[in-house]
Amino acid sequence: MPTFIKVVVLILLSHLRQWPLRTLLTIVGVSLGVSASVAVRTANIDVLRSFEQAVLTVAGPTTLEVAGDDTGLDEQVVTSVRRVSGVLSASPVIIQTAVRMQGTQLGQAIQVLGLDLLDELHTRGFQVDQPETENQLMRMVDPQTLFLGEALANEWHLSVGDDVDLLVGTGHLQFRVVGILQGETDRRSAWERMAIMDIAAAQIAFGLVGKVDRLDIVTETNLSVEEVGERIRTVLPPHVTVERPANRTSQVEQMLGAFRMNLTVLSWVGLLVGMFLIYNTMAFAVAQRRREIGIYRAIGMSQPRIAVLFLMEAALYGLFGGVLGSAAGIALAHELITLLSRTISDLYVPVGIGANGLLRTELLGGIVIEGILIGCVVSMIGAIGPSWDASRTTPVKALAPGDYEASQQLRVGTVAVMGMVLLLGAGLLSWPGPIGGVPLLGYAATLCLLAGLACLAPICVSGRHRRRYMGRDCAMSGVMRGIAVEHAARNPGRNGVTVSAFMVGLAIMIGVLVMVRSFRHTVEVWVTDTVLADLVVAPSMWLRGTEIGTVGRSLPASWLGILASDPDVAAVDSYRDVRIEVNGRRVAVVSRDLRLHAQWSRYLVRSGDSSESLTRAAQIGGLLVSEVLANRLGVEEGSMLEVITPSGARRFPIVAVFYDYSTDGGKLLMDRALYQSLWHDDLVTVFPVYLRDGANLDSVRARMTTLLSTSVNGGLPPLVISNVELRKEILEIFDRTFLLTYVLEAIAVVIAMLGIVNTLITSVLERRREFSTLRAIGGSSTQIRQL
Repeated sequence: MPTFIKVVVLILLSHLRQWPLRTLLTIVGVSLGVSASVAVRTANIDVLRSFEQAVLTVAGPTTLEVAGDDTGLDEQVVTSVRRVSGVLSASPVIIQTAVRMQGTQLGQAIQVLGLDLLDELHTRGFQVDQPETENQLMRMVDPQTLFLGEALANEWHLSVGDDVDLLVGTGHLQFRVVGILQGETDRRSAWERMAIMDIAAAQIAFGLVGKVDRLDIVTETNLSVEEVGERIRTVLPPHVTVERPANRTSQVEQMLGAFRMNLTVLSWVGLLVGMFLIYNTMAFAVAQRRREIGIYRAIGMSQPRIAVLFLMEAALYGLFGGVLGSAAGIALAHELITLLSRTISDLYVPVGIGANGLLRTELLGGIVIEGILIGCVVSMIGAIGPSWDASRTTPVKALAPGDYEASQQLRVGTVAVMGMVLLLGAGLLSWPGPIGGVPLLGYAATLCLLAGLACLAPICVSGRHRRRYMGRDCAMSGVMRGIAVEHAARNPGRNGVTVSAFMVGLAIMIGVLVMVRSFRHTVEVWVTDTVLADLVVAPSMWLRGTEIGTVGRSLPASWLGILASDPDVAAVDSYRDVRIEVNGRRVAVVSRDLRLHAQWSRYLVRSGDSSESLTRAAQIGGLLVSEVLANRLGVEEGSMLEVITPSGARRFPIVAVFYDYSTDGGKLLMDRALYQSLWHDDLVTVFPVYLRDGANLDSVRARMTTLLSTSVNGGLPPLVISNVELRKEILEIFDRTFLLTYVLEAIAVVIAMLGIVNTLITSVLERRREFSTLRAIGGSSTQIRQL
């Protein structure tokens, strides 16, 4: 067998060198498909692993985490938890997001952690490189100092003693770097891309005195973690959660499941089109080498070895394409990671931007091996049909001219019947719903649809009615057109595959484009009908979404009176948005003055009138639930929904279900008075402002910006954005979300175009004698090019 393989490799390499351009196009096509698959898989895993690494690195020896909602935890719970039997330590933590306000990295967001540095300096897997000084302890607890991660310090060109300007919330703060943060091992650590402060200093600097974001608990090793967790829950307010650190990663993974699945499926389209390209290349090789196959069969080569010969040739295409595709995929993954991180941060949860996990040098080998395997497997699958045809060749038929084309022509009808069966199967598979929330049957239906249409391509190409073209126009252009149709019909299998490849790429592109355009139109209508405030007053970095941290997502309620005092202002709403857990899922709780909103704006409710639903909810203390959440929880209008609040578990009637596209997790809407009575939270996320008729929007905005700038104590002024600007920003986020799908679609179409070029080059090489004959009887170069 080794001798056979050696001989086969030599034969194959000689054939590949014989047709260098066709070989190159095929390898490039395979490599593009592999690069898309490798890049998407690498970026998907890298982003999630980066989040997981950050969570587990910061957690250190922590076995349980105690966390509240966006309003934070009262620090008094620290004492209560420490008294619970089985708790070795309970460490308060503050987590805020800061944005750099200077240098070439202007606008880059980082996490700043407040920790009890006196107790935890050597327990969380980091070490601090700082100079020895007499007042070292005082510098550590100074609210104007921090320890900066080594990777960030290198990127920002900072060292100990340098100052760095950061924006936290609306506050523009200046910190001095008093130490460099490093991991305790030589491996890359998430600590190197963070900053830390003492917990007390962080509370003062961020205006969170008396508040913490969570508690990290270490339990006794001889006790069950679940048992200690139950004990802790008995001393905590009802809305506070107790969970393992790893649960946060699994929640995010579950949240991103559908998003990552869709990207992965789209990346497979390039591989599917690549299969058609391989099929076409191998089908031409079989047709071209029929005489050679007959000789091999005549000297005793068995049918399986003939099949292996062509499968190994396809595997060589896959090998070369896999190597090139892996290299291109790694390069593409760097760009996709940034794009994917931004999209996930916009829509789901803040994640770090940058290649932190998979793209390390020691893991590149695994990525390359995976790419080679994908390339080889896909290529061999694409070559199964031609290899089977080659193995069934008998020496007599192999030497008979025209036998291959005749056999292909005879199979066109059979393939067409298979196509009809596949189309029927696609229709049947499209009826059932998702399985476990994943449209597996939908993917199968799509695959059957594409395969069915591909099977119908040969009968369409065969040109059953091509004689009509011959008789319609006797001019030379008609003759040339007839020759072209005749040649296309002469090889229905090969040309049908080319048409199918282009059809798949184009069909996916058009289908996704129509879906995105339809969805975008829906979002536009939703924004136009629901975002009716003339101005929105928000924190300065509000448009950065989840990246800005809890401090950056709130404004003081006292601004309501300031805004309402403007003579051109008709009404001001107080909109508060916090995240809580409902049935184990993160859900947005939105509170606002429902009566005012009923008068000035509306929600798109599923049934009934928006104003009546809002007014009734305010009267009876009910909720409006977004359609996404209603479907997820299995509730509807008139149902009761239990929500865990800081004041205990409460059951609310659902007054209406409304359409909402601002969050994937779902949304609950209640009156602000009801929210304040249960959450005891007086902060505001944004102020929607409604102007009087005839008011000059630009003048009112300028007055508000000037007036509110004096209320931020030297920080950045709030963002005062108009209705038109807000709509534009929403649609820009939408377009950015689907940018990655356009990239994957373009790759699939390019592969299909390579297939067309490959087929045409093959046709030119195969018909050189025919072209010479046409030139000899008077055909011009222009007519040959037209042909």
